[in-house]
Amino acid sequence: MTLIEVMVAITITTISVYLLSSTITASIAHTEVKRERTMAVAAAMNLIERMHSEPFGDLFALYNDDPDDDPGGPGTAPGKVFDVQGLELRNPDESMGPVGEVIMSSSTAELREDTEMESLSMPRDLNGDLLIDEVDHSDDYIVLPVTVRITWTGRAGRRSFDMSTMLAKLEKVEE
Repeated sequence: MTLIEVMVAITITTISVYLLSSTITASIAHTEVKRERTMAVAAAMNLIERMHSEPFGDLFALYNDDPDDDPGGPGTAPGKVFDVQGLELRNPDESMGPVGEVIMSSSTAELREDTEMESLSMPRDLNGDLLIDEVDHSDDYIVLPVTVRITWTGRAGRRSFDMSTMLAKLEKVEE
């Protein structure tokens, strides 16, 4: 073999090793991103399932931002924000707070039908009277639009996942 052939072989081998290591590195990073997203999806699904197990009439009070209307007394409800183990806000500019948030048409103790929130298809009739009004319906709602949002900073940077649902009070009607 000549010196030129050896140099060409070394160059091809070096390029091949570089491409292989880049592929392996990208695969590892992609696996981590998928793991983070899977944790976010599972946390959102679990919270929505937990909401299904709560008394329907208490849902708004349990997951709004007002501790004074909590069914078990002030400060006893889960509230609007929650943590997800394994996901966190890592930006130095942000306080280390919960990454999960329950979004309803209002975070205060007042549930109104006339709230403008396109993501929750609001305004909408929440109590089934076929009117959209400016009255507080926190005691008589029969549908409750909810979005669970999880926002974190992970391997791929700032990420967010939203899961929306419409919770409804279903009762058997006797004739």
